[in-house]
Amino acid sequence: MCGRLTRVCAVALALCFFGGFGVGCRKSPPPAPSATEVQEFQNALSDGDAAIVDRLLSAKPGLVNVRDAQGRTPLAQARLRDDAEMIQVIKRHGGTD
Repeated sequence: MCGRLTRVCAVALALCFFGGFGVGCRKSPPPAPSATEVQEFQNALSDGDAAIVDRLLSAKPGLVNVRDAQGRTPLAQARLRDDAEMIQVIKRHGGTD
């Protein structure tokens, strides 16, 4: 019994480590972005640099809904500027209003 149980535990641990398949493992949330990362992101957003915004969101997904000083989400900021490319990038990364 002990050998079988060990194999079951090893399989469950491997599934959890390699993506879960809903085995009851929870991935820890990504770390919150630092103030420097938020500022860099906001600068790229303000500059309308969709390539940098895309790169930053890939590296730090937690930036996608970080609000600016006026409380606007990145998606709302892009919509205010009517920046279709930026809107697409932010939405692709899961941005919401």
